[in-house]
Amino acid sequence: MKVARIEKTGKQAVTLFLITGICLLANKGIVPIGLIALLLLTGGLMDLLFSLLFLVVKIMAVLAVLGLLFH
Repeated sequence: MKVARIEKTGKQAVTLFLITGICLLANKGIVPIGLIALLLLTGGLMDLLFSLLFLVVKIMAVLAVLGLLFH
């Protein structure tokens, strides 16, 4: 269980690092098509986006509950 969690966290960190590199290269006018395709094929990008979306939804739910409690 812990190994799977460490593996998932490591994969997300590497994906975030690669996405940052892609954005920096794109700002310079270089578009690394192969790297983008590799991220899409491995599913790292989609997994990261869905986990970030889930995190935002959880934070909004907690804020809504806190708003109802302290209103």
